[in-house]
Amino acid sequence: MPGQSHAYELLKRFLRISTASLPTAVRLEQTLQAISETFQSAQCLLLRPDQIDRNGLFSPVVLEKRALWIEDGVSFGKERILLDEERFLFPAFACLPLSDGDSFQGVLYLSFSEPRNFSSEEIDLLLLVAKGIGEILRNAAFHSEAEQTISKLSTLHNQLSTLYELNKTLLTTVRLERILQMTLTAITIGEGLRFNRAMLFIIDEETRALKGTMAVGPNDVEEAGRIWEALSQKKGAPSEVIAHLEPPPEDTSQLNILVKSIKIPLEQNQCILARTVLEQRPFNIRVSQSKEERFQNRCEGGCSLHPKIGCYEGQLLSRDPMSYAFATVPLWGKGRVIGVILVDNLFNQNPIEDEDIQFLSMFANKAGLAIENALLYRNLEEVHQELQKAQALIVHQEKMAALGELSNTIAHEIKNPLTTIGGFARRLNRTIPAESPEKRYTQTIIQEVDRVENVLNHFNHYTHEDSMTFDSQDLPQVLEESLSSIPDLSTGKIQLVKEYSEGVPKVSGDPQQLKQAFYNLIKNACESMDQEGTLLIRIYPFSKNGASYARVEIKDTGKGITPENLTNIFNPFYSTKESSLGLGLPIVHKIVTSHQGQIEVDNRLGEGVTFIITFPAFEGRKRRPNGI
Repeated sequence: MPGQSHAYELLKRFLRISTASLPTAVRLEQTLQAISETFQSAQCLLLRPDQIDRNGLFSPVVLEKRALWIEDGVSFGKERILLDEERFLFPAFACLPLSDGDSFQGVLYLSFSEPRNFSSEEIDLLLLVAKGIGEILRNAAFHSEAEQTISKLSTLHNQLSTLYELNKTLLTTVRLERILQMTLTAITIGEGLRFNRAMLFIIDEETRALKGTMAVGPNDVEEAGRIWEALSQKKGAPSEVIAHLEPPPEDTSQLNILVKSIKIPLEQNQCILARTVLEQRPFNIRVSQSKEERFQNRCEGGCSLHPKIGCYEGQLLSRDPMSYAFATVPLWGKGRVIGVILVDNLFNQNPIEDEDIQFLSMFANKAGLAIENALLYRNLEEVHQELQKAQALIVHQEKMAALGELSNTIAHEIKNPLTTIGGFARRLNRTIPAESPEKRYTQTIIQEVDRVENVLNHFNHYTHEDSMTFDSQDLPQVLEESLSSIPDLSTGKIQLVKEYSEGVPKVSGDPQQLKQAFYNLIKNACESMDQEGTLLIRIYPFSKNGASYARVEIKDTGKGITPENLTNIFNPFYSTKESSLGLGLPIVHKIVTSHQGQIEVDNRLGEGVTFIITFPAFEGRKRRPNGI
């Protein structure tokens, strides 16, 4: 039994220990050692709440917050002792609650090898020390909570600063592809959101489907290591790093190619991606989910997390569907969801926490507005381009109308005397003997008259609107008929390669006009190769902004077109050939535009020229000339 001096020494030691600048665990250990030495106990333990069963030996201490003093353990009732609490049964022991009335921090336990009596002084001393230990624990908990709060605030500050930097980056451009690339890079960069891979899916309003748009992320672990090492060497704010990153070539990213092939109807409402849009909330699919939980997240239409059914997320984007963890967040525009961002940590296997999803959602809200604005800007640009084309077509038609009127007058003034000259020349030619030298002169006059009449006919054909009947046309068939009219292909010196894809839509057009356009292009290609080379004709379906088109490519292996001549190839009467009137390509351009089509030129000097003609798909109704 400690005397008064020992009690005073214990209080002095406890005061010194409790105020020392030591870790909480060290102070508690030294306090327990001081109590054990002062009371000469067999054990002196500090039991935390999670180490105590409220229904056993310590129930009055925990529930009633009162001390338990056992002076004779033999006579102690053991009916409420649990099996794992028998280690606390000693001849004498004491249990004191560590509580300040508001919170319960645990139990101070002292055991003795022999029965003993606890004096009132000892009880007061132990209660006082227990109260002091409770304050140490309470203060430690307070400091821990404060540190956690400071840590959370610091994290939030860093996240908000990062968001500000990333949003500032998105404001540097209105080009859609650049914004998409910067958005996904921001999600995967080391100073950004730090995910391994990021994939973007945007809603196609016409088809009501999610379409894979872009993906950023390494193809394998080795590439991931190289990318992260390179990024770790870059200094500066995230906005500066992202702004100076060069976009990778699309054809080298297997992930990007894969994601762009994905299209998920929103009616497929069991798919996680579709559910993200329909339910307007994020999903965090963890590996720790049970089989039952993962089976509930299945998609019977082909987009499931269950490997027996198959899905984009589980089977296309991962190496092991059953161990693939990923998260999705909705991409918000102005009051509506415009897409989904999918992220994963496939290579470093870092868990995706709920805090990560909240941070990603905050960024996605800002990025969604930038993407929606870029989409609107792109649509405006396309509308503006269409208006420019329509305006150019109107100006061209007005020029052609004026030129047609002029050509009528000129042709009338030229043809009348020309017919007279030709008629008299033929009559004179018939009267001159064949051996006479004058015979050559009359024949020359007849030939030149025919040439001038041919020029006038071509000129009239170019400047006048022919009567055209628009109906459904099969482009491969039209091209075959045009090819059969080219004598240069029968010599065998030009190798003809044809690539006709399946599913090419029919177009609305006049068959004779289309054959004339293709004839001119093919004949021009053969002439540019000096009747020897390779002629490639490719036909395939094409889509843009939800509309269907048919595209024809006519490629030669000639010398190409010099830059100074390239800008004039569709101008009438411009030709680099002495025997050409210079109306072949202008007639082609006129026919294509009158069919609401578009003609482009891919010129490679020294290698050849490719003419690319795009026609809108047939809409099931006849059209009048020039789309009127």
